[in-house]
Amino acid sequence: MRMRLRKLLRRRLPASLKARMSVVVFLLVLTAVASLALATLSVAERGMRDVTGRQQYVSLASAAVFIDEELDAKRNVLRAMADSLAASGAHDDAGLQRFLAAQTVLGKEFYTAGVAATDGSLLASMGPVKPQAGMTLKGRPYFDQTLATRRSVISAPLNGSISGMPLVVVTQPVFDAHGAMRYVLAASVNLRQPDFLGRLGVLKPGTGGYLYIMTSEGVIVEHPDKSRIMQHIDAHGPVSEPTRRAMQGFEGWLTGTTTQGVDALFAYHRIASTGWILASVYPMSDAFAPLHAIRSKILLAAVLLAALAGLAGWRVVLRLLQPLERLRHHVHEIRRQRLGIGALQIERRDEIGDLSRDFYSLVAEREIAEAQTRDSERRLKLLTDHVPVVIVYIDREHRYQFINATFEKWFGRSRKESMMQSIRDVLGEEAYQLREAYLQRAFSGEAVEYEFTIDGEGKAGRRAFQTSYVPDVGESGAVEGVYGLIHEITKTKAEHTALQFAAATDTLTGIANRRRFDEQLAQSMQRTRVTRAPMALAYLDIDRFKAINDSLGHKAGDEVLKEFAARLVRSVRASDLVARLAGDEFVIIFEGVNSAAEVRQIGAKIIDAIRQPFELASGPLPVTTSVGIAIFREGALTPAQLLDLADQALYAAKGQGRDGVALREAVT
Repeated sequence: MRMRLRKLLRRRLPASLKARMSVVVFLLVLTAVASLALATLSVAERGMRDVTGRQQYVSLASAAVFIDEELDAKRNVLRAMADSLAASGAHDDAGLQRFLAAQTVLGKEFYTAGVAATDGSLLASMGPVKPQAGMTLKGRPYFDQTLATRRSVISAPLNGSISGMPLVVVTQPVFDAHGAMRYVLAASVNLRQPDFLGRLGVLKPGTGGYLYIMTSEGVIVEHPDKSRIMQHIDAHGPVSEPTRRAMQGFEGWLTGTTTQGVDALFAYHRIASTGWILASVYPMSDAFAPLHAIRSKILLAAVLLAALAGLAGWRVVLRLLQPLERLRHHVHEIRRQRLGIGALQIERRDEIGDLSRDFYSLVAEREIAEAQTRDSERRLKLLTDHVPVVIVYIDREHRYQFINATFEKWFGRSRKESMMQSIRDVLGEEAYQLREAYLQRAFSGEAVEYEFTIDGEGKAGRRAFQTSYVPDVGESGAVEGVYGLIHEITKTKAEHTALQFAAATDTLTGIANRRRFDEQLAQSMQRTRVTRAPMALAYLDIDRFKAINDSLGHKAGDEVLKEFAARLVRSVRASDLVARLAGDEFVIIFEGVNSAAEVRQIGAKIIDAIRQPFELASGPLPVTTSVGIAIFREGALTPAQLLDLADQALYAAKGQGRDGVALREAVT
């Protein structure tokens, strides 16, 4: 095998020694420069992949909030219709049909809509598909769940029994003045209609990426390809590994391969109101297109640089081999008997001097090679110093063997003075103690990641960073050093915090929203069970708020809601949580109350605060509120049951003539 390879090289390479040496110089320089450039780009690509993956996940979290708001908006439409229906006094089928026909907003928001009695019989309907005679909703999960919970329900995706269309059904119970459920409003959304969550498409990653929604069981709810809606995710091939993990509960981002064999970044986030999975697929070819374009340019530059080096090497070799050429010429002439052997002896003394100079030239060639190596190192340094990432190399004594310029820029430590110094000496004892445990793990062969923060100067504020330690494993299998990559994640952390705040805040009033309330209520009830200090949950709404909206307009109604929320906050303790559920419905969580009398006194204080006229742009407006309060001491009561008990108390307060307080004690 080796003999054949040598023969092949002899046939392919030029016969001239000068040309061969030039070709070898060209190939060596090309290999060194290309390998160095590709290795650097590979490190940059890994860092870019992590940043892009985190950005995709943050974008999905924002999109999930948007989808929850879209679904809540549809629920709010039905809730407003339910209030209107309860106030309309329509009780027969014809009256209900006229009521539906008058609700033009239903046709804009929903595919079909109907009113059903509590026994499931359909009393009135509207939409492009008319129900069949004797049709009943009883036995359908979304209807039965609405009856059981007395609350709005969003169904799982289903195929319409009449239309054959893929649908999601939204329900809303309708109560009479005594709080008894009289009807159920049910409206369907056609999942194939272009406007259903249509703005989701603008959030797609890149030109070739896309977002889709599926249930936790894998049934597609929304997809750019509408023909896939209501199909299982595996209908077009085996489920990818990232998608399989998402169906098992994973949230975050991963790399993987699609069913079409495309390498991509996958990101997944759960939608809070439905439990559906929001997913994005971002092809690697799109995500790293700029980096791949740079790679081609760098490789071209490496070829040109190697060609120039080969040409320069050819000229140097030609000059260095002149004495050898003369010696060859003399030997050739002696063989042809044109010169005597004495000429060789004379030249031999001269050629020995030439050989000395040749040795000198060899040393000069080595210096040229070292200069080329320095040039390569300079190019590597230029690349690493301009990457927005700190790159260091740490030896087994925890000393810095390599530091790029970003280290000096970010941390204010001189790179020249820090080289070959220990981390403890460069960063201080406290910083070293933070890193020591992670370094020990890295030197044991484990890839390690951790985060840390530092106080910036001036307006920079507190900055957050993520460090990745990658072991440098030698040929013997021992870890010879550790590569350290440090990324600044201040902006990403700030965006994440802002998203968390936005997700837990009501946009109109600035107080807590339903999501924050649900989390706090469960925690408060658990603390009550542990500490045995009673708590109370107040459920409030604004008396005759609909009349305010109808007479003064929604802008005035929004002013009333904001002032109402502000007065509630001022009327309670800083430790009490005030939240807006929806519309004019508010709740307050009181922990550590002493007695029912104290709770009633708190309710009276709130009512007195609300009775003061509201100063609106249109003038003073008298406003009152009804307060229902449930007291919880211990037991297995769920948050939903406690909220329902407070709701019952609110209805009792309204039944007593409004502008008052009603209490209910949770029975264990």
